[in-house]
Amino acid sequence: MNLVTYLRNGFLKFFGDIKIFKFPFFLLYDPGSYKVKGSEVRFVIDSLQKGDILVRGYSNYLDGVFIPGFFSHTGLYLGQTRETDLMLPDVIKEKFYEGKQAVIHAMAEGVFMEDILTFCKCDYLVVLRRNAKTEPNFDLDKSFDVVYNKALKNLGKGYDFQFDFSDIGNLSCTELVYVCNEQHMAEYLVKIKERRVLFKKRQVLLPDDFITENFDIVFTSKSVKPSIMEKILRENNNQ
Repeated sequence: MNLVTYLRNGFLKFFGDIKIFKFPFFLLYDPGSYKVKGSEVRFVIDSLQKGDILVRGYSNYLDGVFIPGFFSHTGLYLGQTRETDLMLPDVIKEKFYEGKQAVIHAMAEGVFMEDILTFCKCDYLVVLRRNAKTEPNFDLDKSFDVVYNKALKNLGKGYDFQFDFSDIGNLSCTELVYVCNEQHMAEYLVKIKERRVLFKKRQVLLPDDFITENFDIVFTSKSVKPSIMEKILRENNNQ
């Protein structure tokens, strides 16, 4: 990694943890307060099903000003995981989480796993689920085995700061979820589109793009206004 790439990646990592408040104007680095409350998290952890797609967002984070859409991040719920699921080199073991309710996602640190309770520390949260209405021959266990194996194969990869969907050597959060579920994304109307991200037009997938009428929307946090969901669904279902 050359110096320019190192500095750029370091800046973007720091950049994503800054909150901005418009009035009175000031910047704050991760104040640690979240709009998704404990009772909602309890409902989520009791309702989740392996393979669910998690879409979350934060209020007043500076990176949200430059990334289009309402939500800013996605993850994939894996359910219970065991380190014996596969042989992992030591460098990857650091990214693996063994527990009853694990999530895999990609952030500036790369692709890693963590507990659902940690993932739910956010301001906005939506849970999406595949279903037999969209996939008439849907078999959760058989289908999830494929998704799970793809997820583990991508564990430990670096973060894609270029948001380049043509190269999966590194992965952004939406790239990871898309790659793991690629075989059925078209059925759920999830499409890669040209957008301007970080001042440049790119073929990308935003967290908002996963929210379509073909998924079952299992949970929406109270902090997400119905008008926001209606707008996202309308835009995605018309494209």
